[in-house]
Amino acid sequence: MSGAIIATVDELDRRLIMELAKDARQSSAELSSKLNVSATTVRRRIRQLQDRRVATFVAVADPIKLGYSLTAIVALEVDLNKIDEVAKSLATCENVRYVSLCTGNHDIFVGAWFRSSAELKQFVKDYIGNLPGIRKTETFIVLDVIKEEVGWLRRLE
Repeated sequence: MSGAIIATVDELDRRLIMELAKDARQSSAELSSKLNVSATTVRRRIRQLQDRRVATFVAVADPIKLGYSLTAIVALEVDLNKIDEVAKSLATCENVRYVSLCTGNHDIFVGAWFRSSAELKQFVKDYIGNLPGIRKTETFIVLDVIKEEVGWLRRLE
């Protein structure tokens, strides 16, 4: 996180971000009414938040509607000299939604969507199993997501 600049946000920015987190499609007029400021102020604040990279706006896909019926977390133990190579390789996989380097018993966590248990098996056995430096895998099937907040694990820059 070396060289990171912490952005200064005031109470209005916080309230605006909270409203946008509920529904980013709200109009400036709707937001201005809720926040008791002008629509011009809302538009200016949103632009400033984006320019300072405090907030971004993204489309969030529904994996079920895209045909992915299974979500899994795969924890990996990897040879230290291969961690970056393995993480970068995993990040190129279309169904992989999340890759992180971690401390503890596992070195890398991977979150991915699959169309079936057979597809998950193929991913773990044939793809991960053939990556150099993999010592151990542990796979967790997600039964239900109780809370999911987009962007909560943003890359530290």
